[in-house]
This record gives sequence, C-alpha cells and structure tokens, in this order.
Amino acid sequence: MDSIFTGIENQKIYQKIVQQIRQLIESGQLKPGDKLPSERELAQLLGCSRASLREAFRVLESEGVLVSRHGEGRFVQEIHPLVMSYRFDRVDLLKRSAILSFLEAREALEPKIAELAATRAKEEHIVRLQRAIEHMKVELKDRQKEVSQDSAFHLAMAEASQNFVFVTMMRTNLAIIRQVREATLVRVERYEKSIAEHQDILEAIKLRDGRLAAEMALRHILNLKEATMAAIQADSKGGNT
Repeated sequence: MDSIFTGIENQKIYQKIVQQIRQLIESGQLKPGDKLPSERELAQLLGCSRASLREAFRVLESEGVLVSRHGEGRFVQEIHPLVMSYRFDRVDLLKRSAILSFLEAREALEPKIAELAATRAKEEHIVRLQRAIEHMKVELKDRQKEVSQDSAFHLAMAEASQNFVFVTMMRTNLAIIRQVREATLVRVERYEKSIAEHQDILEAIKLRDGRLAAEMALRHILNLKEATMAAIQADSKGGNT
C-alpha cells in the first residue's frame, strides 16, 4: 500500500493530503475497510508534518470518509458510490437535481434531530456543539476548515439526539452536507449568517426547548435551500452567457 502515496508539495498541505486520499479512494486504490498506515509512517511517506496530517484526518473524518478506531488506527469508511459521485466542482455539483432532494430530506429530519437534542443532550454534547461554532468563527477565512466544523456541528447534534439511526444517517451523508455547503456559501455574509443560525439552534438546545430548537433548525435548512437555489440560478445564467 505504501507505494500508492506520493510526496506532498505546495501551500495548505493538509488540503493536498485530503485531495490525494480522496483520489485514492475514488480510484479504488484505497478500498472500504482498508487501514491507513500509522500517522508517523504516513507523514514520512507524504513528506509532510504530522500536524498537517492530523488536520487532513479531521477533514476526512468529518466527511465520513475515514473512521478512527481507538487503539486500532484509521480506516476507510464504506461509502455509497452515489455519495462519492458528489465530489465534483461547483458547476457540476449544482447541476445535480438530487441536491434539492437531499435538502428536502434534511428539511424533514433535522428539526426532529434538534428537538430530540434539546431534550436528551448531555453537557459533553453541548460543549462539542459550542466548540464547533467557535471553530467556525476562527476558521472563517479558511473555507475548507470552516466547512469541516459545520459538519462537526451537525454530527454532534445527531449524537446529542441519542438516536443511533440519526447518527448513522448523518455520518453517511456528511460528504454531501460538506459539498453543498462548499458550493453554496461563497460569500462571507452568508457564512456569518449561517454561524448565527447554528448558535440559535444551540441556544434553544441549552434552554431544553425542543420546539424552538426544531424551529431554528428548520429556519437554517430553509435558508440553505434558498442559497442553493440562488446558486443554481446564478450558475444557469452564467452557463447561458
């Protein structure tokens, strides 16, 4: 397996690592269930620092591409080919009508997840949710890192619901959630508004107000849906010029 990795050059090393591992998975050179080399060994193979490698792992784990098993290492997750098919650039992604279907599903599910989180969240869940928001604010200028924290928030909320079905569904769809966010939140103003929406959801969860949490989650998804539609329309107009 070692020979399939190549040295990393250029700035934002962790992004290059993420890209290379994604490509290895998409090409079939890394398969579901494959164990990655140890952190130390992989850093040597890639010619990068372990800090950059850990940052890349955080991104890939937040997408649901990799899974870390305590005491065992990191493994490639089983990902449906349909999910992997969303790994395209902005234009290709937004032409896919399935994105809107996905948002419709989130519109139905996430308010319920938020409602359950408000009644079942433990202190550790609330700490993780707040940490994700704080990291969003810090990483506002680094789009990829900020998007990873958004994924971390939604996964933490699913875990706070203490419903294993919601957690599994969220883990499975993290890659699509990430791609939608990357493709549609292209303006700083929208990023800032989105962060505020996440904070509103968390405040409702802290209040243990399930109804309010559901309302805030629905508002967030509807705003995301509106931004997606606007991006699709803008892309369509651009393609016709």
